[in-house]
Amino acid sequence: MKLTYSLLGGFVLWCVIASQWYLFGVKGLLTDPAHFKPHETTMAIIEILVMLLVAVLIGFGIAWYLRQSSMDHSQTLISSLQTEKKELMKLKHESDQVVFQLESKLARAQETFRQDFQSLSHEKEKLRTEVEPMIKEAKHWQEELQSLRPKVQLSDVEVGRLNFQIKQLENQVTETKKANQLLEAELEEARNAKSILRKEPVFSDFIEGQRLVYSETLAKAKDNLKLISGIGPVIESKLNALGIYTFSQISEFTPEAIDHVTSAIKFFPNRIGRDNWIGQAAALARHRK
Repeated sequence: MKLTYSLLGGFVLWCVIASQWYLFGVKGLLTDPAHFKPHETTMAIIEILVMLLVAVLIGFGIAWYLRQSSMDHSQTLISSLQTEKKELMKLKHESDQVVFQLESKLARAQETFRQDFQSLSHEKEKLRTEVEPMIKEAKHWQEELQSLRPKVQLSDVEVGRLNFQIKQLENQVTETKKANQLLEAELEEARNAKSILRKEPVFSDFIEGQRLVYSETLAKAKDNLKLISGIGPVIESKLNALGIYTFSQISEFTPEAIDHVTSAIKFFPNRIGRDNWIGQAAALARHRK
């Protein structure tokens, strides 16, 4: 406000100085009353007033233009601020909704957590009730175990004695196996000799109608039957004793042959079908080719 008054005062002072300069410097009027010229003085004053009016109008126009530009800029800023305000209000509304949803979810989560905690507490009490008898029973069995330890020590001594006897029996079994192998070799030589004498394929005696050819060549080209799942060393030796040496022979088993083999070897019924000897033997025979 003070700046405005200062500018107005300066403008008036400038008008007075410019008027004095125009009257006395430009028009050449004299301040002496004897030489006073009313007509020229009046015209000079009118000219000064016109120039001042024009200057005022120009200044007013410039001020109005500057003020209008400022007002337009201010209006633009106001519009932009209002738009931003609307966007902020919209964001605030959306954030309020999100906050409300999050608060609802948090409340539900807290309620769920409280329910789960209560459920776990009940479950813990239930487990504690169930475990206590088990602990008591475990202590009882532990006491029983302590009382049984002397008996176990005596049993260990007895087990050692039995292990010694088992080793002796194993040695006897080994000797028996060696003797059986010798007998099987002799039996096989006899069969080979019998096959050579007959000059034609013979069939296993235990199978009726099953083409299980036995010959010296077949015995020499025997397969590792233990590769079939379900056949161990003992069963392999029994199969060899029956004249079964190759995968091809097993892959050609008929239902009658399966029954005869099961009866001869004396193991669980349907073992051949359950372990799929025929399929395994056929696959191994193809792989060997």
